[in-house]
Amino acid sequence: MEQQRARSIVLFTHLIGFGIKFLGFVFSGSAVLMNENIHSLIDCVNQGLLVVGEKRALRERSDLHQFGEGRAVYFFSTVVAMTVFFGGGLFALIEAGRDLLDPTHEVMHIQVVAAILFASLYIEVVAVQSGWQEVKGQKRETQTLIEFLQDSRDADLLLGFTENLFALASVSVALIGILLTSVTGNAIFDSIGGILGGLLLLTAALFLGKEFYSLLIGESASQADLQKITTCLQRPEVLQINDLRTVHLSSDELLIVADIVIREQAVLEPHHLIDQIDLQIKAALPELKIYCYIETEER
Repeated sequence: MEQQRARSIVLFTHLIGFGIKFLGFVFSGSAVLMNENIHSLIDCVNQGLLVVGEKRALRERSDLHQFGEGRAVYFFSTVVAMTVFFGGGLFALIEAGRDLLDPTHEVMHIQVVAAILFASLYIEVVAVQSGWQEVKGQKRETQTLIEFLQDSRDADLLLGFTENLFALASVSVALIGILLTSVTGNAIFDSIGGILGGLLLLTAALFLGKEFYSLLIGESASQADLQKITTCLQRPEVLQINDLRTVHLSSDELLIVADIVIREQAVLEPHHLIDQIDLQIKAALPELKIYCYIETEER
């Protein structure tokens, strides 16, 4: 409930931002402001689709989906990445390119455009800083940001932080373009800023599309979580781990299947040992709902 309320507030904020940028674009004709309009529209559609995805993901198990529909979030995130981002990027690229080739293209009310972009820059900086704090709380010290995003199984964080990061880059480029247009009186810089913003959207779409495709197909536990699981299996009673496979059923659900060889004269009976390992894994990964299936053979 709290998450849905927070998402509603974010959606309302994006709608206000879209309204202000749209009015600015209508009165100025700026290519970079048109590009920022597309970004705000993407933000709104993104939030709406994620609400749908989260509601689907909360559905209980059924005969058809016996582990529930947790990956619905990944599906709707893929839709956002490959249709909204990619489509928005292409549209921005085409429109800005058209302005670039139009000798009559000019930007009106540059001061208003610059003021809107400065306000957008502040909002995006705050959003990226907030997301970065969350990333730092989960990222290992040895990981680069790209490695963390590729390793993350959290759809909300992956989509939200990447979107904000590219939006910050886009509004920075847009601001530079409009300032150069203001200084030189040449609207070509406005058009170039719009083209670069479109290219950034396309880059974000390709990166997110690749990541969410992989999550939708089914990714294993992250390297950090896999190491914890392996540590739990490496007990005195366990001679060998024949096989260990994991797959994320959703951002916070993990299926673990293991085949282990245990000592024939182990102190614990196999079923007691399995119970202990199961409890140990769940204690090591408290943020995840664990489905653990372990097969044993004695030697």
